[in-house]
Amino acid sequence: MSLDNQDISFNETTGKKKNILKRMFGPWTFFILLVAMAGYLYLMSAEDDQVDDASRERPPVAVEIAPVVERDLAETIRGVGTLRSIQRVEIKPEASGRIKSVHFQEGGFVSKDKLLFEIEEQKQIQRLASSRAALDQARARLDNLRRNFDRIKTLYVQELVSRDEYDRVKTEMDSASSEVARLAAQVDLAKEDLGDTLIRAPFSGFISGRLVDPGAFVSQGQLLAVMYQTESLEISFMVPEKYASSVDYGQKVLIEVAAYPGEPFKGKVSFVSPSIDESTRSLEVRAHIDNRGNRLRPGSFATAVLVLGYRESAMVIPERSLVATRDGYLVFVLDNEKKQVKGRNVRTGFRRPGLVEIVQGLVPGEQVVVSGHMNLGDGFRVSVVEEAPSDWAQADENYL
Repeated sequence: MSLDNQDISFNETTGKKKNILKRMFGPWTFFILLVAMAGYLYLMSAEDDQVDDASRERPPVAVEIAPVVERDLAETIRGVGTLRSIQRVEIKPEASGRIKSVHFQEGGFVSKDKLLFEIEEQKQIQRLASSRAALDQARARLDNLRRNFDRIKTLYVQELVSRDEYDRVKTEMDSASSEVARLAAQVDLAKEDLGDTLIRAPFSGFISGRLVDPGAFVSQGQLLAVMYQTESLEISFMVPEKYASSVDYGQKVLIEVAAYPGEPFKGKVSFVSPSIDESTRSLEVRAHIDNRGNRLRPGSFATAVLVLGYRESAMVIPERSLVATRDGYLVFVLDNEKKQVKGRNVRTGFRRPGLVEIVQGLVPGEQVVVSGHMNLGDGFRVSVVEEAPSDWAQADENYL
């Protein structure tokens, strides 16, 4: 085939392709595409309007609100410890013998000087009687020697007896006097031994169970029971090192125990350690707790709330109002006119059970959402189902 024939064939093929393209993309084709694009944009705009309408038609969220109020707050720190008796005495006999009787209810309260144990006293009674008889005999002999000395002294003055006789009689009298003193002391010791057979309570308080039974032989110094003085108890707890400069004697301490939930017991700081514990970097603090009603028991686990100081007219809100965020906390504030809420970042301060101090972000009188805020967002409409009274955060007299 010649070159001319090849050119003719190529031109024919190209012409056919151009005719096909003209048929596919004629003037009406571009018009249809423009109409389709306009329809698509219209539909998208209509969907957006429907979404906005749905947003505007969202039902209001049921919420509970409370006003931001001002009240005096106590600056407190908490510690834990065990209640202990200030006085704890082990009851031990000073005389050996057999237990004759027991005169107390185990685990009960006993008053000072109440009889607790009796030890058989027959040996002590006999020893006392013997000592008294010897003392009476020595006193009778001393009386005779004194009368004889008075007679010899008169004769010695009249120079009717010698100096040797006078000295002999005087020596006998002095010796008898010393014997009387010795036997009198022996009688006193016998009385004490007899008194030691009666074991009494050294103070008022609770007593443990007895460790011996009637009829058992006990030795001097053997443990019989333990007594606890309970009118005032002591608790020891640790305070972080950063508060060391704020703790001082006499500061108020409140004790909370599981046996009396919501009922604090008052006390005062009685000891502040002069050094910081190197292992915990904490400071030991002890407090005496008034327990004249004997309601608290030694050995109880307790929480100690130490009051360091006070802050007047602090802004507070319910602790449930806080919503945690990455940067801290926010609360939802109510716009009464629009019945809408808006989130606002806040900075917190002191905390107390059920409430928190707001240092920055709110003003007194504003109303914040307490319940229902988990379903809220900025601009959401709300329906108030419950409103806390303006005095919801009354001052706690226990801390002030």
